[in-house]
Amino acid sequence: MAVKDTLRYKLTKVTGRTLAAAVVGIVLFYLAKGKKLEPAWFVPGAFITLFGEGLRLWAAGHLRKNKQLTATGPYSYVKNPLYIGTLLITVGYSAMAMNPWIMIGGFVWFFIYYAPYKKKQENEKLVHSFGKAWTEYDKAVPDYLPRFTPYPGRGKNRWSFDVVKENSEHETAAAVFIGFVILLFMLLR
Repeated sequence: MAVKDTLRYKLTKVTGRTLAAAVVGIVLFYLAKGKKLEPAWFVPGAFITLFGEGLRLWAAGHLRKNKQLTATGPYSYVKNPLYIGTLLITVGYSAMAMNPWIMIGGFVWFFIYYAPYKKKQENEKLVHSFGKAWTEYDKAVPDYLPRFTPYPGRGKNRWSFDVVKENSEHETAAAVFIGFVILLFMLLR
């Protein structure tokens, strides 16, 4: 077994989803390469991207994977803040690169394939792990459109950067930042 925080361990975490995201990112940068990027697209896209990553950081700082049912932070309003953040990052990057096709493709892929697949896969695991607590939370908290008020059964966990690191979100944030800098460079050249 690979030791945590080593390159070997990190390589065990690479999934088909990770590779697909990398391919989409490379295609996005390639398609934007010859374009003159416009601030009218870039600025709103940058805000959407930063909001998406901010949501992911907030969520990752509350997520105690496989240890307890997470119902604090953004999870007290919506079940899938990490997925929503990823979708917002995709939309934001697509806008910054002035590529509506990747934006449309991202929505289609997310809502037709990814969300239903993850719902089925994770629901079974969460029912098995957390039983009645998950069932009650699942009924009370929407998947993608947030509640107006926090879930009454939320816990007391506080956001923690150590938990962000445990969930490797600091690495995702670094990758998002690098992509942002590349697109900013393309805008300013």
